Amino acid sequence: MGIGDITGIEEKEAISKEFHHYTRAVAIGMKLHKFKQPEKMNGELDEHSLMLAYMKENEDITVKLGGLLQEATKFLRKRKYRCMAIPPIAVAEERKFISALYNLFSHKMAVTMSGLGWVGKNGMVINGEYGPNLIWATILTDAKLTPSLPQLESMCGECKLCVISCPVGAVLGINWSRARGKLEVIDLEKCSSFMSENSDKYGRPVCGICFMACPMGAKKTRKG
Repeated sequence: MGIGDITGIEEKEAISKEFHHYTRAVAIGMKLHKFKQPEKMNGELDEHSLMLAYMKENEDITVKLGGLLQEATKFLRKRKYRCMAIPPIAVAEERKFISALYNLFSHKMAVTMSGLGWVGKNGMVINGEYGPNLIWATILTDAKLTPSLPQLESMCGECKLCVISCPVGAVLGINWSRARGKLEVIDLEKCSSFMSENSDKYGRPVCGICFMACPMGAKKTRKG
């Protein structure tokens, strides 16, 4: 968990006016297992099973994070602070109101302002300890919480494993930095199109190839 200061001019310009009365973004991450894509798949069944396991763990952690958000917002409101919970992005597929929130405030903003990670070349939040193997939720609040130092630059360096692994060339290989503003690091049209093609196999648009290719967090996950 980390706390980001969202009162600066740059942050105010990056978030919707509806949220300008909030001063802090609390980023909460919960760890996934490291799902590593094998160098050679033993047929489609292996890939299918791996993706189903990845989806199942996403769903389980989303439920757990939902419980944490409920407890945290209850704690803050009991102390007369205003707050709004933004659950993991997976919830957006089923709830239209929550889906609209992602256009107003991003988990990536909360995480980078909290100093918990950066935006990787694959467009996902990368944490220095666990890599992309975290599911994120956010609480916006006006509680007087001490913020962490923000993350200003990518730590991906010259690594291009996610770029190489993407079957449709959607990962552009760009290193994110806060100074460059809202920079698109992936081709959203190519990525979305490929994910949609997987709907027949998995029941909803999904991929995860660039997530599995990322080497960050692999050693930590094996120890745990």
